[in-house]
Amino acid sequence: MKPDLNSSEARFSVELVSAAAKLASRVRDENSYAPHDKEDHTPVTIADMGIQALAGSMLTRYFPDGQLVAEENADELRKVSGASRLEAISRYVQRFTFDATPEKICDWIDRGRGFPQGTFWTLDPIDGTRGYLNGRQYATALALIREGQVTLAAIGCPELELPGYPMLGKGVMLFAEKGKGCWAASFDKENWVKLSVSQCSEIRNASILDSYDPDHKNNEKNDWIRNELGIEKKPIPLDSQAKHVVLAAGCAEIFFRTLPQRNPGYREKIWDVAPGAFVIEEAGGRVTDLNGQPIDYGTGEVLKNNIGILATNGLLHSEVLRATQKTVAGLS
Repeated sequence: MKPDLNSSEARFSVELVSAAAKLASRVRDENSYAPHDKEDHTPVTIADMGIQALAGSMLTRYFPDGQLVAEENADELRKVSGASRLEAISRYVQRFTFDATPEKICDWIDRGRGFPQGTFWTLDPIDGTRGYLNGRQYATALALIREGQVTLAAIGCPELELPGYPMLGKGVMLFAEKGKGCWAASFDKENWVKLSVSQCSEIRNASILDSYDPDHKNNEKNDWIRNELGIEKKPIPLDSQAKHVVLAAGCAEIFFRTLPQRNPGYREKIWDVAPGAFVIEEAGGRVTDLNGQPIDYGTGEVLKNNIGILATNGLLHSEVLRATQKTVAGLS
């Protein structure tokens, strides 16, 4: 068995995450990151930019009028000071598309400034850039949203090995479509397997996935939630939406993201949530915010109507939700 990849949307998504994995791995293997900090002090590399350029190029080929809402933009690359970085990005993108001139690359990257209403794609070219830079996990995450609902998603994790799926080896991609389940394969797309969340129903036996980056969470509240649930096992730290992939594959049961201690007003970006949440749901799990509200993808780039994220195998959701709601109410 394997998923239906006959639609242009499916082909686009699988082709993009496969090419993204190759580009990111080449940059990493050749130690050509060339990272610099954006205005929000988060790092961006030439791999982030190169993958978003690939997305813009492929979108032009598959869906000329398609809208893309993505994390990066080419403003700095268009400046004289960005010329060397743009040249480096061009060298990698040209390995995938022969007509990749510096001007076209900037235009392809800026396809990511599309309008987040109606039907649009959302992309995080490298989710978990710090993980990418430090030899840990990272992902390319893509989702198709129609009228505020995710209908398709693909995620590529070049460094991830899924316990229980030795046939896939190191490096997996996920594809999910509304009502058709969640599937995983190696990047050669030969061995597709359908994924299902864990059937663990005893909270004390559950495993919690946690963000690796301390800036993405409130450690004090995270510890309080874990103690409230009576879970003694230490959380499993992972960067990026690789956590969502692991949960969808049944290798853990719980992931929540509390509001960062240094920025309690933070709201998630759509590209950081939509792909991962959707693959979990199509694998049989459940995703809400920390108050139990469904994720509202109709508010643009920022999920301003939702506080944090809670994802579980579904069987444990109500129990975990009672604890997360207390933290939101300030009772911890």
